[in-house]
Amino acid sequence: MTVVTATVTRGRLGGRDARTGTRMRIVSLASSSTYGNAYLIGWGSTYVLVDCGVSLRRLEQSLISLGVSPRVLSGIFVSHEHSDHVKALQLKTPFSTKYNIPVYAPRELLMAGLGGLGALPCHALVSGSTVQVGSLTVSAYGKSHDAVRPLMFRLTDPNGTAVAVVTDLGEVTQEVYHGAHNADYLVFESNHDRQMQLTSGRPQMLIRRILGRFGHLSNDEAGAALREIVGERTRGVMLAHLSMDCNTPAQAVKTVTPYLRRAGFGGVLAVAQAGVPTILSAAMPTACHQSYTALDAFGESAGNADT
Repeated sequence: MTVVTATVTRGRLGGRDARTGTRMRIVSLASSSTYGNAYLIGWGSTYVLVDCGVSLRRLEQSLISLGVSPRVLSGIFVSHEHSDHVKALQLKTPFSTKYNIPVYAPRELLMAGLGGLGALPCHALVSGSTVQVGSLTVSAYGKSHDAVRPLMFRLTDPNGTAVAVVTDLGEVTQEVYHGAHNADYLVFESNHDRQMQLTSGRPQMLIRRILGRFGHLSNDEAGAALREIVGERTRGVMLAHLSMDCNTPAQAVKTVTPYLRRAGFGGVLAVAQAGVPTILSAAMPTACHQSYTALDAFGESAGNADT
């Protein structure tokens, strides 16, 4: 198993394979409650976002820095209504309206008009929904979080390569297991170190929420889940949605690695930077062999700072 932080340099998205358009591209644009959450998935000429919880300017600049125009996006898949997942849609002129991008969101969320999505033209999804968006087949699965019928997504390209995006959940249910199992790539929550959370000085109500079954996965919970979820196809795991107060990339990797080793995982383990685009993809083969200088959406070096 190789541990890397493969972050994006300006204007590059997957080197050779980005030009030929033959492999899945997976990039975390941002991944934290503070900086927001947005994940770019692409194959060929099809690009979609899973969540868009960052500011409009940062989202635009992050995409442009990757050489992806917002106008080519084929869809935005919303997991749930919390602001750090839908911020770019909660505007007078939402990101989706500005660039005429279809939005796919939980049906009950749309019916309730929450998260600022009520006024947007959206496609309703439920657990078990599967939609075809360009070259990607996207399947939705229910998950356990304190939101209105939240969803995780599994995206599959024409070659059968699949990525599962699994963040914001307090427990791994059979449905989540089914949706994520043996995916080629996993973007998977490893939110907090339990002891750091318990001694954080945060309000007890917040701590109970985070540790509860509708909260967020700890590093150990993520590791235990990944031990069962990774399979012989799995080539890459990106730990995501790390707490900036109650976790560090080093602590997450240290905790999760033994679980993955016990599972026989021999692929790449990466950590999504909080506010920096981070690659996890077969389209970046050298990611297995070296680390990249992190550049934020505005070209400023961010290094490998803890989130």
